[in-house]
Amino acid sequence: MARSAALAFTLLFSGCAAPAQGPAAARPAELTGLARYLPLEDGTVFAYETSTEPASERGLLVLEVRRTTPGTAELVVAGRGRRLTLTTDAVAHAGGGFLLREPLAVGAEWHGDFGHVRVTRVGLSVSVPAGTFADCVETVEELATREGDKRTTTAFCPGVGIALRETSVEQGDERQSERIALKSFGKKFDAGAANPAPNAR
Repeated sequence: MARSAALAFTLLFSGCAAPAQGPAAARPAELTGLARYLPLEDGTVFAYETSTEPASERGLLVLEVRRTTPGTAELVVAGRGRRLTLTTDAVAHAGGGFLLREPLAVGAEWHGDFGHVRVTRVGLSVSVPAGTFADCVETVEELATREGDKRTTTAFCPGVGIALRETSVEQGDERQSERIALKSFGKKFDAGAANPAPNAR
């Protein structure tokens, strides 16, 4: 089966950059609305543990957030970016559909990257290698076709963003699943800023 279970917002790569180090740190408390559940702060690097079944493959996905303008952001993996458009009540894929949008209430629905999205749970507790996060929002995106069914479940957590994401694809008697779980996150280390040149003023 082709890797049609690839993540809706990026591609899987292994060891593409150095992961953020140390435990997950809280984001500013003043974040509200969608920004609370999807901060998208420039220079933030997320490291995710990845697993696929039935191949039983394990790996690491490293994603960096780049804010090109106040209304746009890119999710970058191995030099390849996925652009998002930001407003106060929605985060949209540049190619169409939404990653997240208001209201963040059970039953809310919208068109996503590949299928129909609905909010299935709020106030959810999610445990991943980076820690346990409370008050998370869960969305499920689904698409059913004659070729097969695809389903992606995502947990967005306050001050973090995507903490857990699971995608499954069924084609006939075959089923493939892919999971990413947050391992660490933090600001990208800038060696130049930490060690300025001797003549720098």
